[in-house]
Amino acid sequence: MLETVSEKNPLVSVVIPFYNHEKFIAKTIQSVLDQTYQNWEMLIVDDCSRDGSWSIIQEWAKKDSRIKAFRNNENKGLIPNWKFLIDNSKGDYIAFLEGDDVFYPENLKSKMRIFEQYPKIGMVYCNFCAIDAKGNILIHDYYKKLGISTYRNQMIQPAEYLYSKLLPFSTYSQIMIRKNVIAISGYPRSFALEEKIFLPSDWDFNFLVSTKNEIYYIDEILLQYRKHPNNNSADIFKVCNQLEIILDSYAKEYAGNEKMQKAIRYMRGKTHYFKILYYIENGSKKKSWLEFFYYSRKYPRNLMLDFRESLFLFIRLFLPNRINAYLKKLYLSS
Repeated sequence: MLETVSEKNPLVSVVIPFYNHEKFIAKTIQSVLDQTYQNWEMLIVDDCSRDGSWSIIQEWAKKDSRIKAFRNNENKGLIPNWKFLIDNSKGDYIAFLEGDDVFYPENLKSKMRIFEQYPKIGMVYCNFCAIDAKGNILIHDYYKKLGISTYRNQMIQPAEYLYSKLLPFSTYSQIMIRKNVIAISGYPRSFALEEKIFLPSDWDFNFLVSTKNEIYYIDEILLQYRKHPNNNSADIFKVCNQLEIILDSYAKEYAGNEKMQKAIRYMRGKTHYFKILYYIENGSKKKSWLEFFYYSRKYPRNLMLDFRESLFLFIRLFLPNRINAYLKKLYLSS
């Protein structure tokens, strides 16, 4: 029997936008139903999918009144859907979940425990494992594997966020916020309105939230983050180009702040670092050398700040393609 909404525990709104996820959406929904914290509502919007996703959603909505299903008549893209879901939510807390990711059963409970313990916290985020399209684990402990810096009971300084060697956050699905954070930091946003998919919107949204609110990292694996050929984060060049647009906005916002201007320039250099790495791992030696020469000439400060990473990147330029392919596989292994 389903647990009814409790007056004792605050209501959590789990918001799920999706497009063409008929292979994954049932498991995503089931992962919310399986939560040990049961005082939730699920708002889920189908962004005019062309597969059988909507039929699947309708069946689930019939089984549980806490599931509120919506469907767009046209494809609007991720950003308008996040805003729609947040605006229609009734909970004091918003848990983000993308339509191909999966919560572990303790996800909501563990995060709510932190919110209750620390009233000033605006966002809680968790560790996760990365899986492929079939559900096979690629990286078991993401933060440990990559050595990512974490934060507890503190805001991140804007320049520190940009100087992060590895991004502090990787996906919307790992975060939960107090709903009133939206009034402080704003909604997820796009800087290219003509684009249906603005890939680094999560990077920008987490910048806005974590630099204006205290945040808390839970060192528990509470999420399966799916990486597969069709998910948007795979397009590295589009990500880099859209990151540049975000950085243009930050440059204007922080005009006159020398520390931030240097950090913005550093992050611009990182977009070229990502491209070099992509070319190396995909066997495009000529393009990787050309990109490296451009990077080293225009961003020499990055070479010094990230000396170890830059040295390893330089060494990889000389390695055979099969060795670089092996190193990529090793990196993605659990």
